[in-house]
Amino acid sequence: MRHILFLSVACIALAACGGGGPSARTIVDGSELTMGASQKASPYVVIDVSDQIASAVSSRALDQEPHFFGSVKSGPVIIGAGDAVQISIVSSSEAGFVNFTSASLSPISTTTLPPQTISETGTINMPPIGRLKASGLTVQELESELEGRLGEVLVDPSVIVELVDRESARVKVVGVVGAPGAVPLTEVNTRLLDVILSSGGPAGRSEDILVSLSRSGQTKTVELRQLYEDPRLNITVQANDVVALELADQKITILGATGNQSLRFNEQQVTLAEALAESGGFQSPRSKRTGVFLYRRVPRDMISGIGANIEAVPGDIINTIFRFDFTDPSILFTANAFEIADGDVLYVADSVNAEISNVLSVFTSFIPAPSTFTSEAIFE
Repeated sequence: MRHILFLSVACIALAACGGGGPSARTIVDGSELTMGASQKASPYVVIDVSDQIASAVSSRALDQEPHFFGSVKSGPVIIGAGDAVQISIVSSSEAGFVNFTSASLSPISTTTLPPQTISETGTINMPPIGRLKASGLTVQELESELEGRLGEVLVDPSVIVELVDRESARVKVVGVVGAPGAVPLTEVNTRLLDVILSSGGPAGRSEDILVSLSRSGQTKTVELRQLYEDPRLNITVQANDVVALELADQKITILGATGNQSLRFNEQQVTLAEALAESGGFQSPRSKRTGVFLYRRVPRDMISGIGANIEAVPGDIINTIFRFDFTDPSILFTANAFEIADGDVLYVADSVNAEISNVLSVFTSFIPAPSTFTSEAIFE
C-alpha cells in the first residue's frame, strides 16, 4: 500500500516536471497528439535510421536539382553614359605623313586619343569633327560611325574603339570574397564565375559557401560547390545583378534531456554526431539513448525513395521523424554519416529511471524506495 501511494505521488510529480516532452513510445506508436483542444496534429512517419538510410537521405538532400535562374541569350555590349572609351585612328596617304620620331615620311599615321568618359548627354568629343553621339551604340557601331565621319577629312581612316571602363553596366559582388565591389561587364558573355573571380574569389571552403543572385526583385541560391560542378548554373550575368557569397547559416533546435537550446553552424555539411557533441551529448543522466529523434519535413519522393510506406500519409511534404538507437555501438557510425538540415528539431527523450531517481530523492527520508521498477510499463 505504501508503494502504491508512493508511485501515485511520483506520477503526479513527474507530470509537473519541466522535461515533459513526448515519450519515445508515444512517438514510435504514433499515439494521438493534440495541437489544441480539438485540432489533431498532422500525420507523420517514423523511420529507424540505418547506414543505408543515412547515406541516402544525405546524398539525396545534396543532389536535388537546384532551382536557379536559367541561362539567357547574351546581347551585345552597349555603350552608355559614364563609360570610358579609348579611340585609335589609323589613316593612310600617298604623300605620306611626317614621322617626327624618326624624321622620315610614313604612308600610315596612327593616333591614339586619351581615354574619355561618355557624357551624361551620351556624347564624346572627336577632333576634328567635334561632338557626336556614342551612347546606345555598340563598339562596332561607334567604330563605323567614326570611320564614316572621319572619311570626310581623312583618307581611308580606320578606327579602333576600346571600352576601357563600363560604368553603365556593372554587377555588384558582396560577402565572403577577396575584394567585394562592382564588376564592369566589358565582355559580351560574362558569366557568374567570371565576376566572382574578378572580385578576388571566395574567401572560404566551397562546401560551406552559398551563392545568391538577385535579379529583378527575385533572389535564388545555390551552393558554390554545385556552381563549380554544374556548368548549367554558371549563367550569363546581367547589368544590375547582385551576387552575394555567404557562409551557410544552419540552425537546429535541440529539446529534451540535453537541455533546450538552438545551435547555429556556418557549414553546409554537419552530421548528427557533431550536433550532439556540440549540444553536450549524453552527459545528463536523464538522456535516454534509445529515444533520440530528429524531426524534419521531407519531400514525398525522397521518403518513397528510401522505401518508407507513406500511402496513408497525404501531401507532397511528409512530416518525418528519424529515430536513432544509441544503445547500439555501431549507431555512432550512422550518426556521423547522417547530415542535419537547416530547421531540423532534435529531441532527446528523458530517461524515466532518471526522473524516478529525482522524485525518490525527495521522499527517501519518508518512504523506502522499491528495489526495481519496470519503467517502460509504468510511464510509457
